[in-house]
Amino acid sequence: MRISSMAIALLSASSAAFTGVSSASAQSLIAQAEEAYLNVDFERTLELCQEALASGELSAERVTRVYELMGVASAANGDEERSRDSYIRMLALSPEAQVDTNLAPRLRSPFMEARGYWATRSERMNVEARLVRAQRGLRVLVTDPLGMGTEVRVLTRTAGELVPMTELRYNAEESRLVEVESLPDADRIEYVIQLLDEHGNRLVELGTEDEPRSVGRDVATGVGGGGSENDDDRGGIPVWVWAVVGGVLAASALTVGLYFGLRTEPVDLQSAVEFQ
Repeated sequence: MRISSMAIALLSASSAAFTGVSSASAQSLIAQAEEAYLNVDFERTLELCQEALASGELSAERVTRVYELMGVASAANGDEERSRDSYIRMLALSPEAQVDTNLAPRLRSPFMEARGYWATRSERMNVEARLVRAQRGLRVLVTDPLGMGTEVRVLTRTAGELVPMTELRYNAEESRLVEVESLPDADRIEYVIQLLDEHGNRLVELGTEDEPRSVGRDVATGVGGGGSENDDDRGGIPVWVWAVVGGVLAASALTVGLYFGLRTEPVDLQSAVEFQ
């Protein structure tokens, strides 16, 4: 059954409005937690932070801030273990994050321990997408050292099509091939990938429904493209072919350079332009 463009627009608008209300509620909880923190009410700060996480409507940036507030509030309550755990999670989402330098050493100590925790580990939370045209899909790779993510949400469609994106959700795993119906024929694929926690908060997000990412061939040239993502078939031409072509061109350029560099007689350059 075909859905009219008007119906699609109405459904999208309704979904966006509902999401906006939920996000506003989550943002309000964080604002209340910030106020409780400023009022030195650390128990209330922790309660509101937990409620904000339970809302399941937080972006990665807001989740990071919630864990920072929990880290400070827990340290202030004397719960260093909970504080350290909160900071470890904060740094998992934002490795370069810092805390207020004006905090007392007692409150900063769990943060420094959390930094030490990550200093001894090479893996960092990350999500990648690779186009695997031969297998008709998008390979989603997840790195999650703490196991914070429980579900992956993937949205895909052929680039340029004005239709709703196809959605797939699955339990988080390191590697998963997500089939894309229009492959292998489609030139480019648009996608959104979200790593969600147990409540549905977005820990990592590649693209948005308003601005999805894309990967595939450049329609104008027919070669692979897509920024940092990989189109593994390079427009149907194996990578080693490009390497050979590049080598031949480099060798030719070197030969010409040597010829002119070693020639002892001046080179007579013919020109069709005459100067009077």
